[in-house]
Amino acid sequence: MKTFIISYDLRKPDKNYEALIKLIRAYGSWAKLGGSAYLIITDSSVVQVRDNLATALDSNDQLFVGTCPVPSAWKGLPDEVAKWILENQPKNC
Repeated sequence: MKTFIISYDLRKPDKNYEALIKLIRAYGSWAKLGGSAYLIITDSSVVQVRDNLATALDSNDQLFVGTCPVPSAWKGLPDEVAKWILENQPKNC
């Protein structure tokens, strides 16, 4: 299992984010970092995740899927997100 960070920018003013968010949350283990950024845990590759999420994008939208390195640091995240990160990052970092 790997932790990935997803960031997106849907550029159409009236874009419906629901389809993309539904795909992200379908990975099962996820946390919303804020705005348009999520962490997910999956056995899929970054290319597989990108291709899956791209099905909900328009041609002018932007999407980034990358490996989330550990350890990580943050400030101002909600308690439940911080807890998710602490519970899901490798313990040997």
